Amino acid sequence: MSEHEWTLLFRFSFNPLSGLKFLPLISLLLLCLPLPAQTPVFRAHSTKDLGHVRLSTVMQDSRGWLWCGSEEGEVYRYDGLAFQPVSRADSMERSGVTTLFESQGRLWVGYRNGAIATVSVSANFQSPLAAASGDLGNAPPLSLTLWQPEEGLPQKSVTAFAADLSGGCWLGTYGEGLYVWKNERLYQFNHADDGLASDDVYALTTDNQGRVWAATDAGISICTMTARGQKRVQNLGTADGLPDEIITALLADAQGNVWIGTHDQGICRYDGINQRIVFQEKNWAYGPVTSLAAFGSRELWVGTEKNGLLRFDPSTGSAQPLPDSHVLRSATARHLCKDREGLLWAVFDRVGLYSANVRFGSIDVPMGSVQALLSDRLGRLWAGTPEGLFVQSGGVFKKMITQKENVIALWESPSDGNIWVGTFGQGAYLISPSGQVLRRLTERDGLPNGSILSIAGDGHRVWLATLGGVVCCTPEGRVISEKSPLEHELGTSYVYKILTDSRGRIWFGTDGKGLAMLNGGAVRYFKEANGVALRTIYSLVEDSRGRIWFSTEGEGLFCYDDTDFQRFTTENHLHSLNMAGLAADQNGNILIGYEDGFDVLNPDREEHFTFCDAASGVPAAEVSLNAMCRDAQGNVWLGTRQGIVRSAAFDEVFIDDPQPGITSVSVFMQPVDFQKQKVFAYDQNYFVFNFTGLWYTQPESVRYRYRLEGFDLDWKVSKDHLASYPKLPPGHYTFRVQTSEHGNFERVPEVTWGFEIKPPFWSQWWFVLLCSAVVGALFWAFVHNREVRLKREAQLKRESVESQFEALKSQINPHFLFNSFNTLITIIEENPKIAVEYVEHLSDFYRSIMAYRERDFITVQQEMDLVRSFYFLLKKRYETGLLLHNNLNGLAGQVMPLALQMLVENAVKHNVISADKPLVVEIFSENDGYITVRNNIRRKIKAEPSTHFGLQSLIRRYQLLGERPVLVEDNAAFFTVKVPV
Repeated sequence: MSEHEWTLLFRFSFNPLSGLKFLPLISLLLLCLPLPAQTPVFRAHSTKDLGHVRLSTVMQDSRGWLWCGSEEGEVYRYDGLAFQPVSRADSMERSGVTTLFESQGRLWVGYRNGAIATVSVSANFQSPLAAASGDLGNAPPLSLTLWQPEEGLPQKSVTAFAADLSGGCWLGTYGEGLYVWKNERLYQFNHADDGLASDDVYALTTDNQGRVWAATDAGISICTMTARGQKRVQNLGTADGLPDEIITALLADAQGNVWIGTHDQGICRYDGINQRIVFQEKNWAYGPVTSLAAFGSRELWVGTEKNGLLRFDPSTGSAQPLPDSHVLRSATARHLCKDREGLLWAVFDRVGLYSANVRFGSIDVPMGSVQALLSDRLGRLWAGTPEGLFVQSGGVFKKMITQKENVIALWESPSDGNIWVGTFGQGAYLISPSGQVLRRLTERDGLPNGSILSIAGDGHRVWLATLGGVVCCTPEGRVISEKSPLEHELGTSYVYKILTDSRGRIWFGTDGKGLAMLNGGAVRYFKEANGVALRTIYSLVEDSRGRIWFSTEGEGLFCYDDTDFQRFTTENHLHSLNMAGLAADQNGNILIGYEDGFDVLNPDREEHFTFCDAASGVPAAEVSLNAMCRDAQGNVWLGTRQGIVRSAAFDEVFIDDPQPGITSVSVFMQPVDFQKQKVFAYDQNYFVFNFTGLWYTQPESVRYRYRLEGFDLDWKVSKDHLASYPKLPPGHYTFRVQTSEHGNFERVPEVTWGFEIKPPFWSQWWFVLLCSAVVGALFWAFVHNREVRLKREAQLKRESVESQFEALKSQINPHFLFNSFNTLITIIEENPKIAVEYVEHLSDFYRSIMAYRERDFITVQQEMDLVRSFYFLLKKRYETGLLLHNNLNGLAGQVMPLALQMLVENAVKHNVISADKPLVVEIFSENDGYITVRNNIRRKIKAEPSTHFGLQSLIRRYQLLGERPVLVEDNAAFFTVKVPV
């Protein structure tokens, strides 16, 4: 044997056998072993943290949460990792939970004592894991509310719920028949008044017409209720084909049928199209049926009272129990539930809660490692092993060969159903569907080598890949040519895989020379794909779209659509580059086998791989090379070192990603109703988000990717289900969460929540605009006031100058000087000494006028010195005819220059002065902030010419300064002017 042959031997994990001759076939007789049912992996979910709890029922709500009820009356919500208890009011009497149901956004809980409670399934509650770990969020606890309709609750055990198409909620009781909650009112259906088959109801279901089916101990009642409250009941009994009067379970499927479980006679099916019972299990020996769960139209799981679970095949009518040694084989199955991931959940009386991925089941075959696998047109499985060839028949595997023949390739001819068997070293065999050996091909018959790696054909030609090259045979098993016509074209003697596609083309996966295609006698070569050199091709498969998929050595997985190649590697989440085989199921999924499990690739989602191994609830699958096949129902079978694994292609869509959800939003540790509130104040800026990704298949594998758009620059990846954002600035934000079970976040489900943090009022546009307006107004006012002030100051200055000028004019006018000089001459002649004093006062008077004329204010004392000098000059002229009384008594303050002097001058100017009737001028203060200048009135008969400038100027100057006004009072006795100090 060559070195290359030894390498191939190692890859196939075969034991080479030399010198063995194929012995006559002893058909289907020598070894007959029982074939166990295709058993999924059941995973127990511990409730030890809840104490001694006996679960009684389980259901999944529309958001994906699992809810469980117990015999102790407790209700729990479960996320696959932890149970979260649902609190209840102290007034609720403790009683066992009998049934759970979701309707109108609420979970309905039925109890053994007839009570009914509800809890919202759409509220923003904290996840159970968050509650168990004490994480932040402060979400309110789940709480049950006792339902109390006006008509009152049943007094008997509530056994089931259902909903009709109009939104009515139906409930069955054991002893009081049916109730329906409709139009805010509770109606009753019973045996005596409404013709119900019996008042003892075990189960309810709703068919595709919206009719409610009730399972009773006297058959089935099909019930409807019109919008006006009219009741209609149709009964089915044994006369209508029911095998048993006591009906214990009901299930309406997607095809319009209703599956019926009975107490003694197993299961039957009501055909919704033909409206009759069309199927009945014969010789049922598994006891009363307790619950049903359907997976598409191809598989039904049955819970029984004494024999655990059964897998029922509607196509054959056969029921397969779990193996006798299984822990659930004799348990009482109380309730079954199918979730949206395709998992079966079962509550058992003594052993608790279990789940199983029933899409994947295993057969523990007695012959060890399976190296080649074939499902023929009769639905039988053919298995090639190092121990020989085995076939499944009558529920058991039977050995077809008495000697240890190392079978490594199997193929069924589409024209006649003959089975081609390839061995390692012993050539090929042609076997009829009945098991008769029709022909044996060896090197003496023209084979280039006795080791057959792959077999394929189209009904007209059969192609065999051997260690010596490719050979073509007739369907009858005659070698057309001793030398392969493709050996020169392919450039290699070694071909690992041959595939005949739906268009009649032959594909060859070579050892080191890439991919070759034979079409109409011409060979096309593919030695490069997207810049990657194609060398060794191990496996080939065609999908439902006609695309060719092939695995390579070290370069990944490729898909060819007759135009372009698409490549998958570990970088886009292919599990491994060491692939053992490929297969395509009926749903278009590509299964890639490895030595530690297999990937399920959904081509519609491109890079979405789901890796299946023991950790995800899949049977151990060390897949062998060339040991993957598809059966007539579109299921894929995988030959492994542990036996055979089935991957079912149910005609039902299940989710293949964790479904994200935001469970709570807290602001400063206080929960908010985030479904309604989306706008927050500027100081409500500390956010905590709780989220979850429900994935019961493997909850420990869930990864989260989240991002707060408007704040985060990039995504954050974490296993935690909590995100905290303190001190968020005002703005618009969108919180995005994605979930993945394999770390690939391309095209995965996403949930978002948008919200806004309002800016503080001082930074909002209206406030900024208002402040800008105020500032503008203030600036305008400042400028305006400045202009007014400058104008006022200019006017004041002008008035002051004019006032001073008028004062100077009045003092230096010829008349005043003439009188002053005449007075001086008279004094000089009479009393020269007084004359000198007179000149001094005259000089002081004019000097003071010159000194004070530029000042706005002078002290009262300075003004009075000026008044006294002025009075001295006048006194020498008028003598006793003028009197001045100064009663200021040293008053402190300031007045405008010449203000008092001008008032004294005006009094002299406008009044008659004589010795017998003197003019009396008084200057005094009444402590009111004014200086009063008052004189008695003795008006001249002929008034002197006057401009009236002095007094008016004084009044205006005080007005311009914003001071208190000058007060003027003129009565018959006195003329009074009050000047502000």
